[in-house]
Amino acid sequence: MVIISIRTELDLQRAMYQLLEQRSISQITVEQICTQAFIHRSSFYRYYTDKFDLLYQMVMHALEELLAAERTDATGSAIMARFIGTHTQILRHLLVTNPEGDNSRSQRVINDCFVTLAQTEETDRVFITIRQSQHPDLTAYLVSGVVMSIVQWLSNSGRDGQAESTQATIRATLATVFSLEQHSV
Repeated sequence: MVIISIRTELDLQRAMYQLLEQRSISQITVEQICTQAFIHRSSFYRYYTDKFDLLYQMVMHALEELLAAERTDATGSAIMARFIGTHTQILRHLLVTNPEGDNSRSQRVINDCFVTLAQTEETDRVFITIRQSQHPDLTAYLVSGVVMSIVQWLSNSGRDGQAESTQATIRATLATVFSLEQHSV
């Protein structure tokens, strides 16, 4: 039963990723996610309350994978730059192109994930900064705002987020922003 459950959850997450490659989250319905995953709608609600609950689980999973990679590589800006470059379209559809206003809800989900991870003993500099902040929610918004700004820059300039020169620019930007001297926020 556990294997089926994990497979079903992964199928739903994969379906959401595929749909986010094509359209904004505001244009995605639970029905479309289920159809894409070949799963009945009632199965979706066994695991998630709505598409934003699914998004929360997806973001937590992606952040945990990024942190695991960072523990072995120790170059967080390079790992994050690769993630942004690889998933530019998805991030764009979550944070930039939602005319119906779901982008603010998507950003809130991402911020909640940042704050949740910051409350753990995670040793990543960004999560330590969020954890030590007097206003962790605001600091999490600043972090996601940096990611959103990079995604918007990629979209507006028509740059290939995976091109080496673009990757170098993103790495340098992330390293600069996240290595600034931290003040009490």
